[in-house]
Amino acid sequence: MGGMNGMGGGGMGGPGVHFSMGGMPGGGGARSGMHSMGVGGGMDPFASMFGMPGMSSMPGSMPGGGMGPSGFSSSSASAPSYDVIPNGTVVSLKGLVSKPERNGDRGIIQQYDQRKGRYVVVLEDSEETMSVKASNLLQHVHVRIHDIKGQPELNGKTGTILTWIPSKERYNVYVSALKRTVSLKPANVVFDNGVVGQITGLQSKPELNGKFGTVKEWIRETNKYDVQLSQAKTIRIKVENLRV
Repeated sequence: MGGMNGMGGGGMGGPGVHFSMGGMPGGGGARSGMHSMGVGGGMDPFASMFGMPGMSSMPGSMPGGGMGPSGFSSSSASAPSYDVIPNGTVVSLKGLVSKPERNGDRGIIQQYDQRKGRYVVVLEDSEETMSVKASNLLQHVHVRIHDIKGQPELNGKTGTILTWIPSKERYNVYVSALKRTVSLKPANVVFDNGVVGQITGLQSKPELNGKFGTVKEWIRETNKYDVQLSQAKTIRIKVENLRV
């Protein structure tokens, strides 16, 4: 796990969960400024970005919708777009082929360009913007840990997604209460209502794989989401079938 396995944090861990102290673990996520923002020090590593002027109130509010006259998404328009990541979401870049040196850089979604099918991202600590596909973004959303069998005391704790490790199919989540990074399977990570994620791994309705939708509700008893795809269509899927 990019150096996470074996860093058990004094015997913590158990099936389905690993721990890391201190700095940023390797692998496909935000990199700039992490040490100065307190990873390992009890502070949410993205707290200052979540509070930046002009940001939305974080995923959980109504998704921004409609298109402005220039073709960009507009939160003031009437019709909501349930498949568009909200403006103001903190993201990092991943999987860029043309500019691989930018992978791991982070920023904030400024707007969605429907004509190009790309998000305009304002990069941190600069005036620079990039036009990026959804597949090249990782959302640093807040999550809640759920259903860890080996370490039940983790259940209910909240954190922030730092990275996604494709080879392990796990999220690295920074948990402020632990001052540690925890490696979790998607089934153990619950998104807030309002988060827009991509559907993956559906067997019964494979035609929906790759589509985006908004979390409307998490059903604790079955560990499933109600995901709204449009004003007329909502589906119920397992937690592990939605990724950010």
